[in-house]
Amino acid sequence: MQKKMCLSCRHFRLEDIHSGVCRVRPGSTPYPMKLHSDLCDLWRNCGQQYYIRTGWIKSKLAAAKENILNP
Repeated sequence: MQKKMCLSCRHFRLEDIHSGVCRVRPGSTPYPMKLHSDLCDLWRNCGQQYYIRTGWIKSKLAAAKENILNP
């Protein structure tokens, strides 16, 4: 079972490897920034999108590590 955190929420959009924005209210600008581990009562399960997001984060971290080791 997924944890009810922003990273697994339908309203969350990734911005970088540490945070994203909550788009629960479309049209409101700017969207509120959230960390991946933040929680709120408007959480909705994003299903398979959670695994796509975690894969994207892992690939970005691996690329950053590769850049550090081989400048």
